[in-house]
Amino acid sequence: MDEKYFISRVTTDTIDEVTGKVKKIKEEKLVKGFSPTDVEAKITKVYENYSQNWRITAIVESRIDEVIE
Repeated sequence: MDEKYFISRVTTDTIDEVTGKVKKIKEEKLVKGFSPTDVEAKITKVYENYSQNWRITAIVESRIDEVIE
């Protein structure tokens, strides 16, 4: 089984310092993995010591099949 690229959407809750309201910041990450479960584990490892609330809101297989550096 070959690794594929997945686009993962991560949402982080932060407090707006001016209004005091919860602000949601959405980011997309390109992650190389074997399956959505593998990608979830990799993202969780990166965010495990993150002090703010975060969650994975989507994991979708990317149409990207190769990254050339």
